[in-house]
Amino acid sequence: MKINVPTKAISFKSIQLLNTFEENLKDEIKRLLNESYQHIKVDFAVSLEEWQNGPAIIQDNASILLAGSRELVKQVTAYVASRDDVEAALNGFTLKIDLRMTKREPMPTPAAQPQTQQARKDDLPVFTPIEPRYRFDQMILSDHVKKELEDAMKIVKYKDLIYNDWGFGEVDPVPRSILNFYGEPGTGKTMCAHAIAHSLGKPLLALNYSEIESKFVGEAAKNLQHAFETARDCDAVLFFDEADSFLGKRIENVTQGAEQALNSLRSQMLIQLEQFPGVVLFATNLVTNFDHAFESRILKHIQFELPNQEARVSIIRKMIPSRLPMETLTDDQLMEASALIDGFSGREIKSAILELLLSKAGSEHPSFIFEDLCQVFTKKYEEKKELARQEEERLKKKIEKKLKEKAAENQALKAQENSETEAESEEPATGDPKNDTTEQ
Repeated sequence: MKINVPTKAISFKSIQLLNTFEENLKDEIKRLLNESYQHIKVDFAVSLEEWQNGPAIIQDNASILLAGSRELVKQVTAYVASRDDVEAALNGFTLKIDLRMTKREPMPTPAAQPQTQQARKDDLPVFTPIEPRYRFDQMILSDHVKKELEDAMKIVKYKDLIYNDWGFGEVDPVPRSILNFYGEPGTGKTMCAHAIAHSLGKPLLALNYSEIESKFVGEAAKNLQHAFETARDCDAVLFFDEADSFLGKRIENVTQGAEQALNSLRSQMLIQLEQFPGVVLFATNLVTNFDHAFESRILKHIQFELPNQEARVSIIRKMIPSRLPMETLTDDQLMEASALIDGFSGREIKSAILELLLSKAGSEHPSFIFEDLCQVFTKKYEEKKELARQEEERLKKKIEKKLKEKAAENQALKAQENSETEAESEEPATGDPKNDTTEQ
């Protein structure tokens, strides 16, 4: 949906509702076409405009020359009028719906179509920005990470000063703020993306690779372009999880269609990053495999480390609900509890506390004491240690198997070499006197 009004004049919830309505309208038109108007093809566009003599207007090209087109428009108009929830979300603006109808050409028989074309769908996915769920005051960040984020956000806060007053627009005409968060899982990378969007007063469009990829060659690049267009229309912060899938090194010796599609996607990402004037955030567990072309476009790489003991104390204090029937923990108790979960991420601490709450949910008179917290932390620590041991054992067996296969391969090769050497030694030598039958 194209938004042609100031984005600050309409709430995030209204934008979400209108995007959902657009999808519902698409489904309703498909239903009508399938039931009664198979001979008509419809292309439509929805946009939010300044007030134009009504909450919703429909522009169309219905004509007696296209049988059924006028009846179709009437049914679409009736459906739009029935959606009272849409009118309530418009906030004094007008929803404009443009219907373009043409005669559908007869489809070729399935036998005449390539298999991929029979299955192909041209509809682009719907990407809907959301209202940020977290704020910076809900996070525990190191002073270093806070400083890195503050410096990075200055390009947004002081954009006019830097690009206009100081003239940096002559050097780089498109203001960009592209950040990459990297670190262990559960250290707050996604949470920070929400907090940045909240601090800027913008919605967040969060996507991962599976939402962009397509089974059709070339479609993923189109989906990515559509994602950037959606973020631009909604003035949203764009957040890509699994950044290594998007920013990895492009494949040089392409041998498969999937490899070509991946290269096309990464090339499209380069193009969009050059043109997009807003904030783009990436998150990954690994940062070593990025293509150099992306490295030069990223303003900052910010590492999210596992919390130390003091940070874990702050996280525990923040994550214990204020209304929980539990004695107030002293600083010494918090330090003792924190020491039990060395190496835990913020997400793992949250999961442990949730498990504590679940253990007593449904009890007649539930109450919590410090020993309960220590018990669940000890249990989760032992579980994590056991999982690490199992993973280490799995890797050990995998390495042993590889070594045995390599040893067997070397042994077979050596046996083959010995066999060839023996065969050569048994062959009669040229000019051997024992085999010379010429009379002396």
